[in-house]
Amino acid sequence: MTNLREEARLSQRLIQAASPSGAESPATTLLLDTFNELGYDEAYLDDAGNAIGVFKRGDGPNVMMNGHVDTVPLGDETLWEQAPLSGAVVNDMLWGRGSVDMKSAVACMTYAAKDAIEKGFTGTLMVSGVVQEEVGGLGARYLGKHTNPDVIILGEPSSLRLMLGHRGRAEFHVTLNGKIAHAAKAELGDNALYHAAPLLDKLKNLTLPSGGPLGKSTLTPTRLISFPQDGANVVPGRAELTIDYRNIPGDEPQSILALLESLTEHGTVRMPEEHAVSENGKVVYDFPRYVAPYLAPGESTFVTTARQVIRSSLSHFDAPYAEDVWWFATDAPWLSVNGAPVIGFGPGDETLAHTTRECVPLRHLEIARSVYTALALAYSGA
Repeated sequence: MTNLREEARLSQRLIQAASPSGAESPATTLLLDTFNELGYDEAYLDDAGNAIGVFKRGDGPNVMMNGHVDTVPLGDETLWEQAPLSGAVVNDMLWGRGSVDMKSAVACMTYAAKDAIEKGFTGTLMVSGVVQEEVGGLGARYLGKHTNPDVIILGEPSSLRLMLGHRGRAEFHVTLNGKIAHAAKAELGDNALYHAAPLLDKLKNLTLPSGGPLGKSTLTPTRLISFPQDGANVVPGRAELTIDYRNIPGDEPQSILALLESLTEHGTVRMPEEHAVSENGKVVYDFPRYVAPYLAPGESTFVTTARQVIRSSLSHFDAPYAEDVWWFATDAPWLSVNGAPVIGFGPGDETLAHTTRECVPLRHLEIARSVYTALALAYSGA
């Protein structure tokens, strides 16, 4: 559609540039081309494959706007109302995988940075489109180690609310041991699935840590697999239970592991490792499947400024102000490794992320672009 605003048109083109985790080059190439077209002082791919655009305007703060350009798989394409890579606009809603999570935010940031420069931003202003957020955060882990911003604006979807943190996520695998046997003579074996049953009961009735802005820790068994898998007439000699654990600050991985071990009989508990390789092969990381909780420092002037600026910006669109924390994990812990606070604000309803109903209101894009511009200017003192 030729009548789309600039940020909506770029969002649409990014949706059409398929970029599943680990194969993001169609989206990062488009971003680099756009950075160059808009006159960014620097536009490049770093070694991890992140698309980086930078404006440098003398002395002043280093402000980073950040979002990821990888997406989860499309899912069952027959369940989509609009084709998932179409970028279709229907009733002022932009459809497609990544429309909410979170290519639209990156598009808004790309134009907001240019707007801020034109309105007198001083300092360094970076837009970063990172890779592999959905599968462990390789791009953000690398970026956090190789940059030193004063503040980070993260565009994960928030329904236009200020977001100041999230719980962490830890994945645990519990291996339950039994003894294999023929199912017709089951008494000769030890069915590992029977060991899972009492453990699941214990997990269901656990009281977990609670308190503070992030609420409480939660635990969800998500998968139970028995082995061997190629015979329905075999007593399982082993079973593996996967647990998704969402933790608040102070509820640390080692204590969680110890808790699960204390509840587990006939087996062992471990946190699995992730092996991540950048698309170009230059960056290789091995790390546990764990994302720490994040909470922006409440006393930070960056947070205070964000409250004032976002409230004022939303009022121009007759949109209500609210603040919250994300219920899902983000790249914030990796981006903030050097101490910069993370200010969360994004277009789109976060409950539509990863679904076959993913779409974002065009109005959200206009508002997000305006908010990102105002935040950058406020942080630079312009």
